[in-house]
Amino acid sequence: MPDGSASAPARPSAFPWDDALALGLGALGWSPAAFWAATPREFAAALGRRRGPEPLSRDAFERLLAAYPDPGPTG
Repeated sequence: MPDGSASAPARPSAFPWDDALALGLGALGWSPAAFWAATPREFAAALGRRRGPEPLSRDAFERLLAAYPDPGPTG
């Protein structure tokens, strides 16, 4: 660039191997052989099946409020 303010191109971040190993070997309980044999698609699918419960819907929240109302201020 003419003004000398050229910035270096962004470098890609390193793959998070420690996180991947912790998930595959720890959370998923795979053996090392199974971890290294898995494709990226299989790894992603395995992680997708381990999602937590769905968030509480507004309707379900309203039913809980009706079933268990707050006692209100005590005095």
